[in-house]
Amino acid sequence: MDRLQTMQIYVQVVDSGSFTQAAEVLQLHRPTITKAVQQLERELGVRLLHRTTRKVSVTAEGGELYQRCRRLLEEVNVTFCSFTSHAVVPTGRLRLDLPVTLAKSVIIPALPDFQQRYPQIELVLGATDQPVNLFDDGIDCVVRLGELKDSSLVARRIGAIPMVTCASPEYLERYGMPMSLEDLDQHRAVNFFTGRERKVVDWAFRVENTTVTLKLRSGIVTNESEALLACGLAGFGLLQGVRPALQPYLDTGQLVQVLADYPAMPKPVSILYPSRSYLAPKVRVFIDWLTGLLDQQHSTDADC
Repeated sequence: MDRLQTMQIYVQVVDSGSFTQAAEVLQLHRPTITKAVQQLERELGVRLLHRTTRKVSVTAEGGELYQRCRRLLEEVNVTFCSFTSHAVVPTGRLRLDLPVTLAKSVIIPALPDFQQRYPQIELVLGATDQPVNLFDDGIDCVVRLGELKDSSLVARRIGAIPMVTCASPEYLERYGMPMSLEDLDQHRAVNFFTGRERKVVDWAFRVENTTVTLKLRSGIVTNESEALLACGLAGFGLLQGVRPALQPYLDTGQLVQVLADYPAMPKPVSILYPSRSYLAPKVRVFIDWLTGLLDQQHSTDADC
């Protein structure tokens, strides 16, 4: 058995969490799978997997080897695909990490369309508002909102999502309706912070043809978008968030839009992936699909 096939078997065992399931996926005999992993462990001189009667899990060394093998196999696949004359059908497991509010309000409702277009791609979806490590967590690409820090990853801006400024009726009854940006000095906000340094995100407004950024006094601060919404509904302060996520609450009157003459600036949406010469087809088609979805979202918002 050649080394490339051994790597493919090992990656499938880790993905499946089972020798038996890996054998079924690869259409190989179970002893062949076991022999390949044992051969790899002997050759490397390390234990790669913890084996129990129910499942297998990776050791520290096994996890590192898994990440390297997966990237190498992907590069081999993409390299060969780039030289084929026929259209390549994107396949394989696509691991994504999305911002919670964007995932729930925009991306997940539209994902059945992506699945219909690319039925041979298996989606593995994570949702968080905090930084993740693509290499350690085995993630193919990450979608993030807002301006990004310098990174060793490729960061590609693919669109923007509309934002809205609002508050609960109870908050407005208590503190009054702000009529201008100057009035915000008398108000408090539900603010959002990111990263270990707990940096509070600025608020951004469009004033004529310029962008005005402000720091609002906090009524409460959170680093999770669902908590941000809950705090706004509870009346802790003014709220600036993704419009598609807040629109249902605006429609029911649980939230009220404020400062309509000073619209919130759309939030940039970027996708991050490891720097490499070629993008795997599964990643490329997802980027193209999401770019089109955001364009559609922008057009819908412009028509409203």
